[in-house]
Amino acid sequence: MKPQRLAILLMIGEAVLFAAETAVIHQIGTRVPVMTVALLRAAGGLALAAIMARHVGTAVIRTRQRPLQLLRGGVSLLYLWVMVYSFSRLPFADATAISYTQTAYIAAFSVLLLGEAVTPTRWTAAAIGIAGALLIARPAFAGWRPAYLIALGGAALNGFAFVLSRYLQREDSAQTTMFYANLVMVVGNLPTLVMSSLPAPETWPWVPALLVLGPLGMYLGIVAVRHAPASALAPYPLLRLVIGMTGGIAVFGERPDLAALSGATLILGSCALSVIQGRPLTVASSSETRHQ
Repeated sequence: MKPQRLAILLMIGEAVLFAAETAVIHQIGTRVPVMTVALLRAAGGLALAAIMARHVGTAVIRTRQRPLQLLRGGVSLLYLWVMVYSFSRLPFADATAISYTQTAYIAAFSVLLLGEAVTPTRWTAAAIGIAGALLIARPAFAGWRPAYLIALGGAALNGFAFVLSRYLQREDSAQTTMFYANLVMVVGNLPTLVMSSLPAPETWPWVPALLVLGPLGMYLGIVAVRHAPASALAPYPLLRLVIGMTGGIAVFGERPDLAALSGATLILGSCALSVIQGRPLTVASSSETRHQ
């Protein structure tokens, strides 16, 4: 399978998993402390990293980029707190719309950190994708509150982490990046064991979903940026909206209106446009190849 096609399939898988995770967080977010949700998610991620790295053993922790790995973990930790806070405190449509501005941040950080030549076509694709997201989510932004700025900062953090994942894999494996990211998140959320009470019993059935959905989606995203330029994949997180809308049709018999259908069309178009034109892919440098 061609590397770019594999990256696209991985991003689609990530979108499915993250769409399910955000629905779970929205369902239980007001009844479970933010740090408790974050700790559960991070613990699941650390366990997944250990499973993925079982064939290399302790080699998974070896890296010459430890400061950057820890930075990437710290960024993920902050984003996790912001994401849980945003989806539990803001109207779902508003939090969703703000979170998808990460598409623009990914394109910008691709230039600043990776030196990628982001073509006008890819900038256009990012803009079209965000417009489509707004048509589907249709945020009201009614009643100003600081949580909106926090959510916007979270989108920037997520875009930074996405691009940093590709930078780190110039030398390190996806398993190493996954391990350090979740290790930092576990350590950062450990105080919740002392500070917070146990989740309400009615939320316990959702715990397995927290342990699996987000961490697996995170891993797929880390692997995806190994196989394609980050700027080419920037619109693909927006597929979560299309997947969520499709799920509403299939499960609940919902009928999307013309604006929602137009938004979905724009998002799909932005994904296609983003990968149609771009420089030939150089999938792995010699240092990356050693880790594959």
